[in-house]
Amino acid sequence: MKILKYRKKRGNIYELELDKGCYELFDDIIIKYELLLKKEIDESWFNNVLKENNLFKAYYEALKLIDIKMRSEKELRTLLNKKYIDKEMEYALDRLKEEGYLRRDIYIDAYIHDALNLKVMGEIKIRHELEELGFQGKEIDKYLDKVDREIYREKIRKYIEKKLKGNKSSEKEFKRKVLNELVNKGFLNEDINLILDKVKISDNEEEITKIVQKLYKKYIKKYDLSMTKYKIKAYLYSKGYSDIDIDLYINN
Repeated sequence: MKILKYRKKRGNIYELELDKGCYELFDDIIIKYELLLKKEIDESWFNNVLKENNLFKAYYEALKLIDIKMRSEKELRTLLNKKYIDKEMEYALDRLKEEGYLRRDIYIDAYIHDALNLKVMGEIKIRHELEELGFQGKEIDKYLDKVDREIYREKIRKYIEKKLKGNKSSEKEFKRKVLNELVNKGFLNEDINLILDKVKISDNEEEITKIVQKLYKKYIKKYDLSMTKYKIKAYLYSKGYSDIDIDLYINN
């Protein structure tokens, strides 16, 4: 095959124009095989060059992926597997490891740091997400164990304070909802309850009035006054209100 011409393209890529077509090659390959000095090449030999070029292609794509954000080896495998064969993917990953781009300790430490500073996430969820990314429990715990317990509790306090600002629920209902939300975010029950136990919420008279009057209008059309009151009390109890004299609200 004859080399007709070449041109420098974006980044570290050259376009090589042959009499049988155009090919994009990385400068690593161009330099290694001195392609700029050749005028004619063997087709079989060039096919092997293209296979090696694909190894570099997988490597440089992996490099771009971790330049955008830190990624675990498992994440990279998932992304690279969509476009490259095993040999190409393994070359890319092995080279990244050799160059220090896939250090597990740095990734875990950075992930925990971001989770604690940028998200509302407890240790259980952090551990679970890191396991999903391909890390083992023991290596994760090595870093989680260094986190001061008060950091989690402070995040819980701030979350509860934010929720309290717009709260219209009873104390019991508020605590039930917030407990479930924080558990789902990976915080420990003992830490959540430690903070929630200090929260005191007075009954919202305006909210109770709205609830009672709305339910009264709904039920009085179907039931007598006694059953209507029973159903309203049952609803209020389910929402965490107790010992409410609903007559005060019905008469308003």
